Amino acid sequence: MRLVVTGAGGGLGRAFLASLGGHHEVHAFEHAQLDIGDHHAVMATVPSLGPDAVVNLAAFTQVDANEIDPARAFRDNALGPQSLALAAAACDAAMLHVSTDYVFDGTSHAPYDETSMPNPLSVYGRAKLGGEERVRATLPRHMVVRTGYVFGGGTDYLTTQLAQLRRGEPARGIADRVGTPTFVGHLAERLLPLLLTGRWGTYHLAGPEVASWHDVLQRCRALGGFDAPAEPQAAADLGLAAPRPMRSALVSSYLTHLDVAPMPPLDDGLRAVLG
Repeated sequence: MRLVVTGAGGGLGRAFLASLGGHHEVHAFEHAQLDIGDHHAVMATVPSLGPDAVVNLAAFTQVDANEIDPARAFRDNALGPQSLALAAAACDAAMLHVSTDYVFDGTSHAPYDETSMPNPLSVYGRAKLGGEERVRATLPRHMVVRTGYVFGGGTDYLTTQLAQLRRGEPARGIADRVGTPTFVGHLAERLLPLLLTGRWGTYHLAGPEVASWHDVLQRCRALGGFDAPAEPQAAADLGLAAPRPMRSALVSSYLTHLDVAPMPPLDDGLRAVLG
């Protein structure tokens, strides 16, 4: 399969490339090589490669920075995916686009499935929802994959807190906000199998357990035998620029019926990052 992969320098991008077999022809682009927010660069680059599919793992993911710079947020997270979808349409390619649990408002006490109504709270969530909508409107052969609380990519929140525990210093995690923590390797391994099903549409692909980051840190302490404490934080005390959903756990109503392996238990992912 001939693939164009954007966002190849990020944690998910690196994990996705590592998961691919050697029999695929892969054209991988980091941000410096292809800025998906540059429409003309996308249209000049992607169709000429003749991919079978475009896998978009590029995004402006700093949630508070999105709040401060909405122009860049919508350029990168909404119009960028649209440009990739237009480029895919120009060469008759399919597209897989990764989105976020932050398209939901967090008021549901049950996990959100693919039929749940989005209602984003932040600029980041609104821009990512805009990207989803433009991909759907532009390209029939698309997959929008929502995920959340991704860890293990090397620069994510959990990686930084584990470094604290390894140094014998306290780690800190929000205790009153929950999602579905997702190991980046488990997510990456399932993207191409999902794409190959050809069952176009929107899917939720996230870890199987609902937890707060404080819960995750406590489990890391037990699994890793760390002595340093994991201190709970309240979301309201952090003074963050962008609002976040308090409950953004995801579940899929569809993936159990597709030829895609179930996501492993959370502890499997935590053991992988603990080494």
